[in-house]
Amino acid sequence: MMITTVELIVVAWCLSVGLADLYARRIPNILALGACLIAIICLLITGHTLLGANWQSVAIGVGVSLLLTLPAYAARLLGAADVKIILAIALIGGWYLTLFAFVIASILAMLLSVAHLLFTRFNTQQNKPKRWIPFGAALSTGLLCAIGMAT
Repeated sequence: MMITTVELIVVAWCLSVGLADLYARRIPNILALGACLIAIICLLITGHTLLGANWQSVAIGVGVSLLLTLPAYAARLLGAADVKIILAIALIGGWYLTLFAFVIASILAMLLSVAHLLFTRFNTQQNKPKRWIPFGAALSTGLLCAIGMAT
């Protein structure tokens, strides 16, 4: 079980995305779009993604990522950064890692939602944020889990 340099860079990116989303509730475009750009350049030069998937897997992953997130974005349940992050995940790892990361992120978001509902039920404070679930952090955690399962 040897971790490559590219995997370490992807792990560092995931940690950066997760911490930015947890801390500021905002993911800078340099993280989201920068990862997309690097992943596209890698795909064009080498013919495969940073994590080894082929271009067909990327094409399916991009379609899956948009299919899974654009309706939620249109309904204002996800932010634009969340859509960009899952798109970057598709470009980094292909369809399998995208789907795996999304499933793990959805489970985490569901658990956080239940915890939030229980907390607000017994909380007397009036300040309750509209969007509180950092889905980008959940997506990056999902990708970390997917990488861990794949190696």
